[in-house]
Amino acid sequence: MKKLLTTTFIIMNFFTFSQAELLTDKILPPDVINIKLTSFDTEKNRAVFDVSLYNPNNFKLPIREAYGDIYLNENSIASIEALSKKSLSAHDTQVFTVPVIIKPDQLSEASSSVMLTGAAHYRFKGQMMTPVGELPVEYEDHMTKQQILHFFQAMLTIRKTN
Repeated sequence: MKKLLTTTFIIMNFFTFSQAELLTDKILPPDVINIKLTSFDTEKNRAVFDVSLYNPNNFKLPIREAYGDIYLNENSIASIEALSKKSLSAHDTQVFTVPVIIKPDQLSEASSSVMLTGAAHYRFKGQMMTPVGELPVEYEDHMTKQQILHFFQAMLTIRKTN
């Protein structure tokens, strides 16, 4: 009897995990629509972003965790690890507040690169945990020279007021 139960348990686990893998192939990852910096703390090396995500699926998508790295001109400047109890509604865009841990040395290096080249290519590459498995999430864009100057001017203003 124990062998039958053990065999049944193994078969059920195999079926469950193989079906979960099939499900993640059918799930479309969320699209990043917009990213907005809401706060930046140089002393704590933290930032907070509001990230607008669009769920292209025909069903609600519960998000339990998000993690990944942010790159500036191919330098990893920050990491994300966020827990969530939210769900993305089907065919809807929702805003998630995402805490970011800044790597100050890498950010300084990447900022120097931006100032020297006048180019700021940034991207996020990570994963979102759902009840059926991990979904990849990627976003990339660039800033114009004018946007770069405004960004650094804003950063200097923030430092002066602190």
